[in-house]
Formats: sequence, C-alpha cells, structure tokens
Amino acid sequence: MAHLIIGAILTAVFISLILHARKKHLRITWWQWMLTVLGLLYAGFVLEVIVSFLEEGAERAALVMGLFLGFIAIVWAVLLGRFVFAHKTKS
Repeated sequence: MAHLIIGAILTAVFISLILHARKKHLRITWWQWMLTVLGLLYAGFVLEVIVSFLEEGAERAALVMGLFLGFIAIVWAVLLGRFVFAHKTKS
C-alpha cells in the first residue's frame, strides 16, 4: 500500500510542477525537465528504499540510508527549485 501512496504523491508533485510552470509562464527547456523527472525518480527511489528496509525490519538501515540518500535528494530539490522553477521578475 505504501508503494501506491509514494507513486501517487510523486505523480501529484509532477503535475503541480507543470501547472506552476504554466501559471508563472516559465520557459523550461527539455534538459531542465529531464533533471526534474530524474530528481522525482530519485526521490521515489529513496522513499522506496526506506519503505523496503522498514518492511524487512531493519530500522537502523532505513535510518542510515534515508539520511544519506535523502540528503542528496534534498540538495537536488533545492537546486532545481532555485535555478529552474524560481520566478524571475523583470527589472
């Protein structure tokens, strides 16, 4: 069940990013969308790793891998938000 919830959340995030880009009239190139999709897939991978470790009963492994891989996912998301999806105002 957790796997379906993770997929639904990632799909909702991707659709909301598309709607945000359209609403703000952002010009996003194909490689920026590629980085966004790869970032979402990586975030899904991190969540699936954590859920899988928890289902196996390895809480400590879930914590360690979640912290290590999650830090990379958070840095990736911050960089995408800052350089791709930030609304640039015209001076």
